[in-house]
Amino acid sequence: MFRILIIDPNTPFRESLRKIIHDRFPRIEIQEAAAADEGLRRLNTFTPLLVFIDIYLPDRNGLDLAKKIKASHPEIIIAIFTRYDSPEYQTAANDSGVEHLIPKDDWSGVDILALVESILDKSKMKGGA
Repeated sequence: MFRILIIDPNTPFRESLRKIIHDRFPRIEIQEAAAADEGLRRLNTFTPLLVFIDIYLPDRNGLDLAKKIKASHPEIIIAIFTRYDSPEYQTAANDSGVEHLIPKDDWSGVDILALVESILDKSKMKGGA
């Protein structure tokens, strides 16, 4: 089963993202966490293919969290939401193992659905979900 974990302190944003994805892909299992430590605990029992992380979390920087996740789960695809889309952020994201840097102010449901569909398609081609 294709699984997604959303780690973001903003509850309305998490719920909106979850709804957008679930409405289009009802078979995808989605879990949420409001902070880095909670997200890491979820990874003990729930292994997603894709993790959405906000760059600003109450207990850890999102890029540091991405690096930690990649160290123990290199197969997980990570997308970071950020308010800044600069070359420096892109380099830092790449260095942390982040595959997708998404400007939070410019994201749209269509963009997110296209990203999820692309990852889902690649997973199916590899014999996954």
